[in-house]
Amino acid sequence: MQHPAKRHLWLLPILVLALFTVLWLAGGDGESGPRMPGDADHDPGQSEAECLVCHSHQSFSPRSVQHPRRDDCYSCHTDAEGRLHPRLGAPTELPGGWPDDPRLNPALQDSRSTGAGDGGHG
Repeated sequence: MQHPAKRHLWLLPILVLALFTVLWLAGGDGESGPRMPGDADHDPGQSEAECLVCHSHQSFSPRSVQHPRRDDCYSCHTDAEGRLHPRLGAPTELPGGWPDDPRLNPALQDSRSTGAGDGGHG
């Protein structure tokens, strides 16, 4: 006679697959950033440098200090329909991006507090 727990072991792969399906449908991968609005200012066809016009630390809508230290926006942020648009070779560091943001780059905080220059950017 088969042990009662082993009799239902075949359910485990089905339950795991169901869980992954629910997480996939809900977009619950935990990795992607917020969806971008579906307007012309957030067109995934524009360059990441265009994103920084509004989202650099000196602009009117800066990224939060919790933002990952990356400037390849479309690798994490989804479009209005929830799709990613990663680009092969997209820059992870851009002028005006996180390396130049004293809130995101502790090395800049140290150099500015000691008067050691611009942190090597310039």
